[in-house]
Amino acid sequence: MDKDSQMRRKMPRRRGEEDMKVIRDNALWSVAAVALAVALPAHAQVSEVEGPIPFGEDNPMFGPADAEGANVGVNLKSFGYIEEEYFVTGSAAAYEHSPDGPRQRTNKLPYVTRIVIRRPADPSEFSGVVHFEPAHPTHGWNGHWLVLRNYAMSRGDIYVFANVGDASQGWSGSPQYDPPASPTGANVILKWFNPERYEPLEWPDEEGIRYEMMADIARMLRSDDAENPLRQFDIEAMLVGGWSYTGSIQRTFINEGFHEQLRLPDGGPIFDGYLIGVSSELNEPGYLPLYNDEPFVPIDSPRRRPRETDAKIIEFLTESEVELADNTLPYARPEVEGRRVYELAGVVHTDNLYGPTLARKQPPIMAQLAANGYQFATVSTVSVDQCDLPASDIPEDAFVRGAVNALRQWVVDGTAPPESVFLEQQDGDLVRDGVGNARGGIRAAEFEAPLARYGRYDGTQYPGCRADNLYPSVFMVRDDLPTEELARLYQSPQDYLQRYDQQIDQLVGERRLLEEDALRLKAIARERAANGF
Repeated sequence: MDKDSQMRRKMPRRRGEEDMKVIRDNALWSVAAVALAVALPAHAQVSEVEGPIPFGEDNPMFGPADAEGANVGVNLKSFGYIEEEYFVTGSAAAYEHSPDGPRQRTNKLPYVTRIVIRRPADPSEFSGVVHFEPAHPTHGWNGHWLVLRNYAMSRGDIYVFANVGDASQGWSGSPQYDPPASPTGANVILKWFNPERYEPLEWPDEEGIRYEMMADIARMLRSDDAENPLRQFDIEAMLVGGWSYTGSIQRTFINEGFHEQLRLPDGGPIFDGYLIGVSSELNEPGYLPLYNDEPFVPIDSPRRRPRETDAKIIEFLTESEVELADNTLPYARPEVEGRRVYELAGVVHTDNLYGPTLARKQPPIMAQLAANGYQFATVSTVSVDQCDLPASDIPEDAFVRGAVNALRQWVVDGTAPPESVFLEQQDGDLVRDGVGNARGGIRAAEFEAPLARYGRYDGTQYPGCRADNLYPSVFMVRDDLPTEELARLYQSPQDYLQRYDQQIDQLVGERRLLEEDALRLKAIARERAANGF
């Protein structure tokens, strides 16, 4: 998908004083942030908001909530929602790291980007919660919406995504191909798709403006500015969510001090909570450059360690990130106030994020590209599209919604979320149960009432399923247990359902699953039992 999908060579570790510096940095961070709060601008630098920009068959918008041929689309009207696209003009600088927080490196650089808002048509139906997602630099993919769409609309939430660059510069860039291959950068692909509509968009060569720009746009959306598209909505909380590259954006934003220093006029945080998806500080890359030419930040760097701030943070990791992490570092998995880490076995990166049972997941963006002759062969594809074996059906999407709901309650009413849960490890390897599934982490009912082993394919017949593909283009298969093993585990299908339901109910009680997802998963289990599982 991008450079997040490629493993870099391990950097040599620094030891001694730098390891101790982690403790000192965390202890001094809050004091330094308060003292230097004037280092960054106090108010938004958004100068113009144009829109909503009309769209239709003759002037299509790229990446709507639904598109012809999409099997992961959703009809907004049926939920009482509308969709609007705006062009936002402003200026922002790139910054560099300093011990006291971000230090301005460039002049303010002009940009024109787009935001898309999905909101209740009737403002009185608004819940008070906004979900904000920085669009992925590859294709402008918005995975957070795809997993939350029904959840958010059924609760009256507003969803916003903003293009925050193409990642076309530096080591963290999106994949680039020589002509005549199709473009990949989020802004470049817009002009490829509809040149006339997106002609006004402008993005500088310097990608590092994304952090300040993201905060400026979000702050504008929480302001009384006449041009604010959400000025009629009383926003109680704004939650950021993102996956892979856009998860790393959030970590860098928090750790480098932007969360502390870019604030609302009353001094409160612009973003109240963060859902950092499938990005770990112990993975490469897991962290992004502040400016185009900044060197890679090594895994052992104190800059990567979680900071204590007034942010509420939930990190959601899959077996793949955990397996590939450098867990030997002495400061791995630190306990930090305001932070939770949830790890889930049996899934890889975003393979199961929005519909693991679909034969080929086709969100609106991909359906639109296919209809316009996009050359998909030039872009690396996730192996779920290349493997003929049954895919893992562990419901990653349901547990993500549970995590987002826990974050929402943490921010809105102060209810502490479930505690962190980690996959079990011994000598750097994952510990597995008698069936072969990883132990620990979020205990999906598929692990407590197993019908299959979930793991990587280790055969040779299906090369598209091989575990030696580039990360994250590896694949978790569902390897059904033999009939004799099922007979040993369960006296009858009813016995299986009782154990499955018991675990689902426990997950609901722990607030790791929503009741609506629990009902859906129980129904799926009954289909399996009816078919002799």
